[in-house]
Amino acid sequence: MKDKFFAGALAGMIGAAVMASLNFLFNLMPGVDLKLLFGVSELFVPKPLYGTLEGATIGLISHLVCGSIVGLGVMIVLEKTGYNHLILKGALLGLLAWFLLCGLLGRVLGLRMQDKFLDNILMILIHIPFGIVTAWAVYRFREKTKV
Repeated sequence: MKDKFFAGALAGMIGAAVMASLNFLFNLMPGVDLKLLFGVSELFVPKPLYGTLEGATIGLISHLVCGSIVGLGVMIVLEKTGYNHLILKGALLGLLAWFLLCGLLGRVLGLRMQDKFLDNILMILIHIPFGIVTAWAVYRFREKTKV
């Protein structure tokens, strides 16, 4: 794909979709209450819509947009550092995204973070596949050099 901006944004969106799917699957486990999409929706919807279908829809859309932005960053990093050790780089970039977005930016914006240890660990664990899938998609969509 020749359009690097679109490739990076699409890769981030694919990674964010995988992450949202894992969020839904982990929430099926008893005792787990990940508020990934509802936490993001708190930035955009009024209080009466917290925890509703409308709030989750806005949260999913904003989560995909955020994933697109992170996908652009992953694309830039992989362009500069190369495409070797893709899984390791993807996992590290996913952890960096968790640290920057959930840790630093979430605290600055006053978002409710996870209270339980299990929820914190699962939130970290769903960011790792996000980074791996996003890095793989960037690799897959990159412009191929002609031999």
